[in-house]
Amino acid sequence: MATIPPEKAPKPGLNIYGYASVNPYKVIIVAEELSVDMGAGESQAEWYASINPNGRMPALIHVKEDGTSVTVFESAACLLYIASEFDKQHKLSYPVGTSGYWTRLSWLSWQVAGYGPMMGQACHFNRYATEPVPYGAWRYTPEFRRLHNVLDKQLSTSPFIAGDRLMVADVAIFIFAHSAKWCGVDINEFPNVKAWHNKLAQRPAFQKGLQVPLPYLFSDEAVSNPGGQDFYNNMRKYGGQMIKGVTDKWQGDVVPVPSDHANY
Repeated sequence: MATIPPEKAPKPGLNIYGYASVNPYKVIIVAEELSVDMGAGESQAEWYASINPNGRMPALIHVKEDGTSVTVFESAACLLYIASEFDKQHKLSYPVGTSGYWTRLSWLSWQVAGYGPMMGQACHFNRYATEPVPYGAWRYTPEFRRLHNVLDKQLSTSPFIAGDRLMVADVAIFIFAHSAKWCGVDINEFPNVKAWHNKLAQRPAFQKGLQVPLPYLFSDEAVSNPGGQDFYNNMRKYGGQMIKGVTDKWQGDVVPVPSDHANY
């Protein structure tokens, strides 16, 4: 495995690795909310696998004052690490072991286990599939809508996801709600989600974080802009081809079991 070249070595402090896709913006917004100084690291290189063996974004390297460093990958782990290291006043977190801590962790887990993945599948079949796959769109778009309904009910009982103040779980969920139209769901169907989203979108740290490393490209407003459709046409065309190419590399026969074809 290639190692990080000396000229690309992380600098002292917090180094966030990512690009202009959904998950890295979570980490950047939380760092902005906590006023953490951070640097940006290059990610599209062979040596990045030494930071995240899965090769996905985001990841971080925290170079501490004593010269030691900590490497963390996957967005939820990055969010929990930043809260642990940089939120000693519990601005965006609760003390470990408290009821609030477990509520926050439950909703963060809900995002990474369901809301985000189902959004990703709906987005793939609605926007990136290289051929129409009606069953895929039928399966995942309603599930993404159902999860919005779960979120809408939760936000009818409290102003934020996990209670009466902003938590890292809010940030993690926000970026997906911010991208709902691109995935095939109208956020206006869910008034509590819409109001919560709009409230967070007005926060200075969210506004600043959504500009790093580039202005976020998949908000409802951006994807609906008639003047920007050349970008989205190309994104869908070449993004779909890229996904297909990567997937084809790992094609193989489905392992059979005796009950195969019982459902059709």
